[in-house]
Amino acid sequence: MGTAKWYMFNLHASCILLDWGFTVLSVPLLIFPAMGGYPLGILTNWFGVSTLFQVYLIMALVFVVCTSIALIFENRYYQLYAKGTRWKHFRIVFIFLNYFFTFAYNIPAVLNVPDQKMALEFTYKQIPNLPEDIKSGPIFILAIDYWLQIPFNFMAALTAGGSFTFITLLSINMNSATRRNNLSENTKRLQRKFLKAIYSQVTVFAINVLCPMSYVVISILTNYYNQMGNNLVFIIGAFHGINSTLIMLWAHKPYREVCYNLAKRAREKLKMANAVVRNNHQPTVSTTVLV
Repeated sequence: MGTAKWYMFNLHASCILLDWGFTVLSVPLLIFPAMGGYPLGILTNWFGVSTLFQVYLIMALVFVVCTSIALIFENRYYQLYAKGTRWKHFRIVFIFLNYFFTFAYNIPAVLNVPDQKMALEFTYKQIPNLPEDIKSGPIFILAIDYWLQIPFNFMAALTAGGSFTFITLLSINMNSATRRNNLSENTKRLQRKFLKAIYSQVTVFAINVLCPMSYVVISILTNYYNQMGNNLVFIIGAFHGINSTLIMLWAHKPYREVCYNLAKRAREKLKMANAVVRNNHQPTVSTTVLV
């Protein structure tokens, strides 16, 4: 399983970045069904980063995670069953195109931002009950036409389709190898354990990110506005980072052992530091004899 470690690292790093984007860097307040809102994070308040760039960043990070998941399954399929097939000639192109589309799919929307005055007028008509405290904020409207969903849906289909394709290929080949008894029981057990761990992480991602995104799509299609629902979307999404980390520690023994050893060393160093402090503050006992 050593060949998968960098793919696992890539997935975990992208999950962390997405979590930071939701909870620290951008902290978006969105007003679906309008495709707009404004950020509340440190990129705005501390560094003055433009809202448009933050929109691009968050939208890209969502599919960076999706692509990382798809590539883990692709790596497992390639390492186990496809090294001697034609797929080894096409996989580099597949990986490149996935990352290319991940960072390029929302460029048309970024380059075609509508006039904000006109877009705000359209939004106020679309959501007549928009609260005044939100209206008073620096609302940014990314688009007023729903064509923006086309590249988004394309990326969702690309990454989900890739993941399910390689999951299916893995299952078929594993079942075939089991019937032929080509693998030892220990090897099959390790492979099943690894895949179950990945399935757990995919499930967490689906619950914390894809399910809220489904609400967003429904909100846009039905023109339904509920600010509590909009806020709940990103509250649920913000839990993805910690949930993904917990799954990583629970499901993958090497990561769990490394973290345990780091915590053990930190605890030992803390004990040593406390012992030194106590020794330095112990009162000295006088041995002078009074005559």
